Amino acid sequence: MLQGAIIVPYRLLALDLDGTLLDDDKTISEPNRKAIQAAQDQGVLVTFSTGRMYCSALRFARELKMNVPLITYNGALIKDTAGKVYQETSLSLPAARTALAIAGEYNIHVNLFIRDELFVDRDDEWTERYRRSSSVMPQIVPNLEQVLAPGVNKVLLIGDEQELIPVRDVLGNKLADLAHITSSNPQFIEIVHPDVSKQSGLSYLLEVFDMSPEKVIAIGDNYNDLEMINFAGLGVAMANAPEDIRAQADYVTGYNNEAGVAQVINKFILS
Repeated sequence: MLQGAIIVPYRLLALDLDGTLLDDDKTISEPNRKAIQAAQDQGVLVTFSTGRMYCSALRFARELKMNVPLITYNGALIKDTAGKVYQETSLSLPAARTALAIAGEYNIHVNLFIRDELFVDRDDEWTERYRRSSSVMPQIVPNLEQVLAPGVNKVLLIGDEQELIPVRDVLGNKLADLAHITSSNPQFIEIVHPDVSKQSGLSYLLEVFDMSPEKVIAIGDNYNDLEMINFAGLGVAMANAPEDIRAQADYVTGYNNEAGVAQVINKFILS
């Protein structure tokens, strides 16, 4: 903890972004902003633990004047706001190639992330939606196999929930031990290295800061948050999280559009 800071039970706050810290309009509300600043003023380390790209998460970290490693791509890339890489765990090329082939078979949109760059093979509605929500401009290439190279951060399949159900089953069978498959949204299937999760990212940070899980609050709203919610000393689910996520959390806070993050900070850190 920072020298001279007030001693509080929790020393690190790990925040998911979409559906958690961010309102539905993809902004940070003023109550959340003020609460985070107050927590930082008390010496609490505040970081992100998100499925987003590093470059997409970075703008929010700068907005909050963070100077800590950020857990991005569901834990595949841990990198601070100054650009220092702490840990990078890439999906293998065979796993990525299999995911691309299955997506092609089912005609599912793919976002391919390589070394924090986004590649797509079509400029469709899903490309436009992702562009708007992430503020990242993708590179459109005719064949994703042609750009496939070492350093795959994540493969993201995007589609309507019902059309992804059979794809998810096939991916689970084909990739088995080659990947960790999760979701932050019913319209997403997220594929990363088998050893990668938000828990693995958080566990790595705790080693960096010589801290135990009991000192951590982790807040999230979806299935890719579940491991870190169960791992943290205080695992918090948003009110807008699916019921089975809320059932496994230590505490359920308010909705993301109602500054649920600020409610947690005020109750468990600032009080």
